[in-house]
Amino acid sequence: MQRLPLVPLPMDKALIKARKLRPLAQGMLKSMPSIKLDLVQAEMEIDPLDYMSLTLFTSLFYFVILGGLMTFVGFVVKGAFDPIGIVIGTVFFIMSFNYLAFYPKVQAKKRLNDLEANLLYALRHLLIQVRSGVPLFESMVSITSGYGQISVEFKKIVSEINAGVPETMALDEAAKRNPSLYFRRSLWQIVNAIAREQINRIKRYGQELNPWTMLYMIIAVIAPTLGITFIIIMTSFAGIKVPKLIFPFILGGIGMFQFFFMGFIRSRRPPVVS
Repeated sequence: MQRLPLVPLPMDKALIKARKLRPLAQGMLKSMPSIKLDLVQAEMEIDPLDYMSLTLFTSLFYFVILGGLMTFVGFVVKGAFDPIGIVIGTVFFIMSFNYLAFYPKVQAKKRLNDLEANLLYALRHLLIQVRSGVPLFESMVSITSGYGQISVEFKKIVSEINAGVPETMALDEAAKRNPSLYFRRSLWQIVNAIAREQINRIKRYGQELNPWTMLYMIIAVIAPTLGITFIIIMTSFAGIKVPKLIFPFILGGIGMFQFFFMGFIRSRRPPVVS
């Protein structure tokens, strides 16, 4: 787990103690719902409720330690209770709580700056690759290095696609977890381009099926029907007995034609990502 600033204990031990404060943290999390998105965009792999619990635990820790210490010093110096300790403890509680509460947003802002610093150059590289006839996936692979956080994000996208995730879904997920509006728009444009290309492929496939459907009807339906009728008529006029093997032969030929024809049509079907 990523180490957080100001947390006074190792993360695993601090988390055990912090989870006792979950009921209070739950209420605070409802009043600060943006923390969930900030944690995702800052790539901080921690549950939002756990993070809020750690924030509350850390703030209470400094309130008790520093407030108690100053109260003790005041008592030693003045020989009586001095409220300055509670004031100082409250100040440190507010400071540490606000610092940790806004820490994910600050980290997300750093990622945003890095993303947008390299975005134009990475997209220009991607555009040149695609216009040169390089497939989109190979074009994305080509920018997985050399462009800072942009390369990190495209490396994740490529990894997800290699694992079997559809391109559009991998790009959508990348858009959700990134803080840069311009980067999200760029990814959505790529997704829209993929969708349009798939629609065009389906239209072309439908147009291509029309003549093949006609050919199928002629060879698999019309020709056998007319052929068998013609054979029966001709053999009846000639007084010749129709061989028994001719019908299984015709049936087998039709079956083989249909098998190879369906395989051919399946091979022509464009790949469509759901």
